[in-house]
Amino acid sequence: MHKSGIALATGLLLTCAAQAQTTFNVGLDVEPGTMDPRLMRDTSATRMQELIFNGLIRLDPNLKPVPALATSWRYTTPTSLEVNLRKNVLFHDGSPFTADDVVYTFNTVLDTKFNSPRRSFYTPITKIEAINPYKVRFTLDKPFAPLIPYLDMGIVSKAAATKMGADYGNAPVGTGPFKFASWQRGNRIELVANDKYWGGKPKVDRIVIRAIPDNNVRLVALESGELDYIHSPIPPQELDRLAKNPKLTVQKTTGLGITYLNLNTKDPVLSDRRVRQALAYLTDRQTISQDLYYGMDTPGDSFLLPGTSWYSPAVKKYPYDPQAADKLLTQAGWVAKAGGIRTKNGKPLQLEIVTNVDPNRQQVLDFLQGEWRKAGIDVKVRAYDFASMLNDLTNGKFQISLVGWLNLTDPDRASYNQFTTNGSSNYGKYSNPKVDALLEKARSATNVTQRKVLYSQAAKIVTEDVPYIFVLNQGYVAIFNKRVTGYQLYPSGSWYSFEDVSLK
Repeated sequence: MHKSGIALATGLLLTCAAQAQTTFNVGLDVEPGTMDPRLMRDTSATRMQELIFNGLIRLDPNLKPVPALATSWRYTTPTSLEVNLRKNVLFHDGSPFTADDVVYTFNTVLDTKFNSPRRSFYTPITKIEAINPYKVRFTLDKPFAPLIPYLDMGIVSKAAATKMGADYGNAPVGTGPFKFASWQRGNRIELVANDKYWGGKPKVDRIVIRAIPDNNVRLVALESGELDYIHSPIPPQELDRLAKNPKLTVQKTTGLGITYLNLNTKDPVLSDRRVRQALAYLTDRQTISQDLYYGMDTPGDSFLLPGTSWYSPAVKKYPYDPQAADKLLTQAGWVAKAGGIRTKNGKPLQLEIVTNVDPNRQQVLDFLQGEWRKAGIDVKVRAYDFASMLNDLTNGKFQISLVGWLNLTDPDRASYNQFTTNGSSNYGKYSNPKVDALLEKARSATNVTQRKVLYSQAAKIVTEDVPYIFVLNQGYVAIFNKRVTGYQLYPSGSWYSFEDVSLK
């Protein structure tokens, strides 16, 4: 009896211990393409980086750089930055973090053979060297204003990345608050708390992240208790109802993102700026914002976001104006036929708009299809999986895409890769030497006032050239179960506060 009592008590203790394990269930709209921070292209990958890795710095909710793997930094000259590193930090495999890992991370990103989409963020760096195991020096070819904010990229383990090669993005080894556990492609990613995290062990033991592309299905999973947390995109028509749900918390903020139509300027039809401007006049942003997004997102007009100190009202505006569009299309040779499709040299005016599987964006495509058809444009629309769409964009296999950018924490992040001739995210192959020169100069200008002037000038040209039709400025929404505490909403959408989340 005594032994049985001990066994029973032990079993109960083990059961209680197992029950004490806390799992935070999170829903995403898009599965990350990779978890290697040097190769990430999508927002989901950025969110994963914030859990598994640390950068040298992180940006707080006010976009102020604060220490992470770096403890301090200073410019010794305008082109030399010295960074002191945190000691006693371990990678998830137990190996120590040192300056060699920092040097390796940035050198691989800068290596053209590595083909990092982030390379252009760091091209002013001519050399990075380890002064000692816990100090590095960045040498620049010219002053580089956004360098410190860009030091938020996750630092990889030199040893693990060298050993694993391409597999590193599938089973990453970082220094962050959560360790990679498993990844069932198309289903779920599991992370476990890093009990040796330099910032202290996270409050939840495990995070399960599920990619559910359909916004409505993801919302149902939250309301049923299957998920604890979801964030934008969310069905906007449901927000008022969700705010009244006593089991849920709804948090909203002005986001740091845009939704836009990316126009392929190498396309035979869209290579004519008059056609691109006409499409901008045919895009009724006000109706899209109010009737389709219920005011959650507001009409957009530039890569410089309103509500930030960088915004410039000087950009060219495109109010909904079918008459202005008709004039431009006619000037471009696209002749209108009564109730029919415009033609030029016997060819009909046909365009295809693509987007990823997202009900919010799909309804925008349906709306544009109808509106543009009234102007004599035969529009086809198509929604498909994000990974395939991104591959098509990267290879220039599209006419128009409806997509978005998030995490636009600096105007350089919102413009350099997108609008310089050789920018890694310049999918529409836009090229204007004046814009190239302005954006290069803005990178080197350390005076904030001068940077604002340069970005305003660049934004004015970009909006006149219309490589993008800026449709919406994104609001950002997070919805989570009332049992979730400790979460902090960042305008950038960052998940840094997940390490502080606990479940009641």
